[in-house]
Formats: sequence, structure tokens, C-alpha cells
Amino acid sequence: MAPQKVRATTFADPADVARYNRLVRWGVPTSIALRFGDNGIGLWGADCTSTTSPMCALPRDVWMEKWGSSESAHGKKVSVTYGLCTAIGELQDTLPPTGEIRNGAGIDLNPGFCNALRIAPGGSYDDVYWDWA
Repeated sequence: MAPQKVRATTFADPADVARYNRLVRWGVPTSIALRFGDNGIGLWGADCTSTTSPMCALPRDVWMEKWGSSESAHGKKVSVTYGLCTAIGELQDTLPPTGEIRNGAGIDLNPGFCNALRIAPGGSYDDVYWDWA
């Protein structure tokens, strides 16, 4: 597979987690709160708020097509390049299937990936390339 050029969004940064926690405190169901924020916990239970461990989320259909099951996909290495920076991290969370993504994201990067790529959390970035490492 050739590297995929996508829009990257970020997740599990302090503002994202605070937004989620605030909504839950107000009584919003977690399934709805997750549409507006992040609880910081990946699909397989990882603490995705880490600022030193690069982790990402990919669309469910993308990792299922490659690995066939959740157990096989968990922790697979992913190489991400933005500008002149390349970093390798792990698949620790999931995005909805590609057809259900409304913001155009092709990958979600945690604070650790943001730090490794020298980008600010809480944003979106075009012209990001990712591939299985």
C-alpha cells in the first residue's frame, strides 16, 4: 500500500477531554458526549492522553480491511508524516467507518503524535501521510 494522503485531526488533548467530562457531568449520555469531546481512552483501553507515546485512530473499515479483526489490528505500528517530520506510533483507537466521518478526517492523532510531529493538538491538518510501518 502506498502512503495515504489524508486530513488529520487530533484527539484526547486536555481541551477535548475537558469538553467530554463537562458534558457527562451535565448528564449528557456518553455516546453523545463522545461526538463533541473524547474520554481519552482508546478502543482497547489505552490512555490516549499521553504526550510522549504516539497513538492514533484510523477508520474502522480501513484497519478491518487490512487486519481482519479488532484483536489483530490492536497496537499495529503506523508511520505518519507531516511536513518534514515523520513519527511512528500505534493504532490504539478507532474512528467511525470512512463513510460516516463528517469532518473529512482520515486519521486522528493523540497528543504524543502531535508532539512527535511538532503540531498543536486541537486542530486539523491537511496533507498528512500515513502508512502501516
